[in-house]
Amino acid sequence: MSNEIENKLIEILNEKVKNLTGEEIEIRLDEPPSINMGDYSTNICFRLAKPLRKAPKMIAEDIVTQLINENDLKALKIEKIEALNGYINFFVDYNEFSKDILSTIEDKKESFGKLDNKNEKVILEHTSANPNGPFHIGHGRNMVIGDSLKRILINAGYEVETQYYVNDMGRQEAIVVYGLDKFQLDEKKKQDHGIGEVYVETNKLLNENEDLNQEILDLMRNYESDCEIFEKEGKESEIMGKFEKAVNYTLDGFKETLGNLNIYHDKFVWESSFVKNGDVKSLIARLKETGKVVKDEVYRLDLSDYGIEKKMVLARLNGTSLYSTRDIAYHIAKMENCDKAVNLLGADHKLTAIMVNKTLHLLGYNEADIVFYEFISLPEGSMSTRRGTFISMDELLEEAKVRAKDEIIKRNVATDEAEIEEIANKIAVGAVRYNIVRISPEKPMIFRWDEALDFEKVGCPVIQYAHARCCRILENVSELGNLSNLSNLNELDAEFDYEMNDSEKVLVRMISKLPEIIEKSAEVRKPQILANYVLEVAQSFNKFYGNCPILKESDNIKIPRIKIANATKTVLENSLDLLGIEVPGKM
Repeated sequence: MSNEIENKLIEILNEKVKNLTGEEIEIRLDEPPSINMGDYSTNICFRLAKPLRKAPKMIAEDIVTQLINENDLKALKIEKIEALNGYINFFVDYNEFSKDILSTIEDKKESFGKLDNKNEKVILEHTSANPNGPFHIGHGRNMVIGDSLKRILINAGYEVETQYYVNDMGRQEAIVVYGLDKFQLDEKKKQDHGIGEVYVETNKLLNENEDLNQEILDLMRNYESDCEIFEKEGKESEIMGKFEKAVNYTLDGFKETLGNLNIYHDKFVWESSFVKNGDVKSLIARLKETGKVVKDEVYRLDLSDYGIEKKMVLARLNGTSLYSTRDIAYHIAKMENCDKAVNLLGADHKLTAIMVNKTLHLLGYNEADIVFYEFISLPEGSMSTRRGTFISMDELLEEAKVRAKDEIIKRNVATDEAEIEEIANKIAVGAVRYNIVRISPEKPMIFRWDEALDFEKVGCPVIQYAHARCCRILENVSELGNLSNLSNLNELDAEFDYEMNDSEKVLVRMISKLPEIIEKSAEVRKPQILANYVLEVAQSFNKFYGNCPILKESDNIKIPRIKIANATKTVLENSLDLLGIEVPGKM
């Protein structure tokens, strides 16, 4: 329901409570479990019982008596107030509220749910997988949550820049570069898959001959040394060219996979750039000045003041840096160019991430907000296309398309091959993205096909199918009155002068919540709130569809219900768009 109504109710209640107690007490409004018990409820009377030495039931009845003739409540479209066993319940006048909210949705259309500009810039880092092979299903959780959060934050009024941090200086990339000199790259394969095969073969070679590992270390050291020389002389070496070529080749494959899932980054920031521009060297010097750096076989940062006993390794004694040092330099660059930084990281990076944050604090910078996620897996044997030791995101999406296509043919949704492909792609992308984003990141999850492609209960197809039903309703009413096409739907008056049933009320209440759902999802960095909300909207619409006839009703009922369907269509579209999911419009 509207935050405006809730805030005003709290303000009015505060005034009454202050008259009773002489002081302000925090009041919270909840949504009752059933619409028959009202739309807002407060248990404040139970907290007032002790100071007022009265039963909660009597206090509630006294407050309701004072509120009944409150003009401000009538202006808020509150139809009834009820004291029930110590609770105070408020009932919205749905006839009036429905007219207002549906008119607002019709006027705003795709901008319904968009919040005011917050004048704050967020740099959101997500995905950032090592460029040594294709994305696997574990990376999928990072990229889907990250992209959904980006869309939500933008809609919540933030300026958002998404960044992919490219780890080009680690051992894994050095193995790729070394391997490209030893093995033939299969250029017929998608780029990241070809690089992945080289990486696997090179690791086999290193395991068979451990002496070769020194060559990998030398390659890493020479690459960093050449990057440092670049900072002074601006000259790119042969080794730098090899690393750049290998990384860019893999990134081309990554970008294709991301694009297939409707995911795009604003900037790819290379780890080596902070060595090339001197930031890493400057950072190490700054940290030494804090007096918190200790020297033994390497340079370590003492963070015990923050309750962290393990010391962070900053650099080798020869001056070469480590991933953690370059990561801190990267974070400083982010903090100097945004108001807030948000990172998507696997739970196994928790200690390192905390160390980086506390180092930022030590140097006087803001800390990053971190969304940690747990691992994702597939049930054993659920992929007929499984090869090797992991499932790539490309394989997962391709399997989803095959399964979606089978469902479309089985349900006779379409017969034209091109249309089947288009609908299957939208259902597949929706299935993959939604089934990942709907689960809270901190919970481990198993990607189950029966849930992802569920048309009846919990899958994205439930939501897409509800949207298709809305479209079908609107297509079937073009002959109604002066409604020659859907563009003048908002010219039809809907008075809501009949007794609305519970299915209508619940659906109107549900679709009105989109702005506050977006705000909450953005504030707590949890896109699953929006994901679970839009499923509730779809489920509420399906009950409305089953309980509220439209075309057979008289115009005074038919037109309001058409408007409810049209507003629901808008809310479903807007919500799914924020989750990076398209609607087929036909299912």
